[in-house]
Amino acid sequence: MQKRIIVQSVFLKDGLVITVQESLQPDEVKAAIIAAIPAEHVSDELQIFDEADDDVESRPFADNEDLRHGRVMHVGCCRHVNVAVRYAGRVAERHFPPGTRIGRIKRWAVNKLGINPSDANELVLQVAGTSIQPTRDQHVGNFIEHGTCNVVLDLVRSYTVNGDGSVAPDHARLLAHLEQGPFVMGEMGGRWRLIDITWPFIFVDVIARDKRQFTLRLQCAGYPGLPTGAFWDVANGSWLPAHRWPRTGARFGAALRTDWQGGTALYIPCDRNSITGHEQWLQLHPAWAWDPAVGIARYLEVVWTMLNGDDYVAPAA
Repeated sequence: MQKRIIVQSVFLKDGLVITVQESLQPDEVKAAIIAAIPAEHVSDELQIFDEADDDVESRPFADNEDLRHGRVMHVGCCRHVNVAVRYAGRVAERHFPPGTRIGRIKRWAVNKLGINPSDANELVLQVAGTSIQPTRDQHVGNFIEHGTCNVVLDLVRSYTVNGDGSVAPDHARLLAHLEQGPFVMGEMGGRWRLIDITWPFIFVDVIARDKRQFTLRLQCAGYPGLPTGAFWDVANGSWLPAHRWPRTGARFGAALRTDWQGGTALYIPCDRNSITGHEQWLQLHPAWAWDPAVGIARYLEVVWTMLNGDDYVAPAA
């Protein structure tokens, strides 16, 4: 019996997925992780941390983490990371284990800084001095400053909307991304689930806040170029009728407009048919723009975020 382990590090920010035997002892698992790390990063100082061995005091701020021992590991030299979160001239500081997820850090900072929950929904963490906006599942230890155990994060406004030779190269790239950290983390966390691939289409269920499942049909020809698609009616083999689309409030309302492209594309920056004519989105909202290194998980994360906000409204029918 085999299991998958996701390994994160400052040099593996998007995660490395390895497969090991369930029967391996802890020392054997550690050896397998070290063996999978690029040789130039291996040193005697490296330590391996299980993210499930988390900080008890910060657990109230866990963000749908579903922590399980032996599933997601962090590799690094820092036993603790000194985290500073800045917002509106104020700073919250605390030490966290390096395997603490960014989603938990944000919730802690929002509480510590006394930010109104409705305002917090509009904010994301960004690595100070960069345009890097980590995803909720990435470890804080992935973003330490070179040669230190420190990281400074800013709370900033997020995006708002009023191989195989028998497989084509773009298909093969998609299949590879489905086995990599960003997609696997979301699937293991219960945020989405792969249903089918009928190339060039991929069908994925995205789970909403009320546990409803909305199927996305994405056309991925030319991958890792941008995909395009929208909600799909699996039973009838057609685009989901407008009255069965989920709804959101002012923050994401336009992104789920059913009149755009006849309901065949979501009005978001990472959709191929929507970015045309909206190139300013790339500069204004980099966290929501397509990133070929992250791939299909970027599109799914955007949709999952919309379906899990406080203003999500389930369809009446």
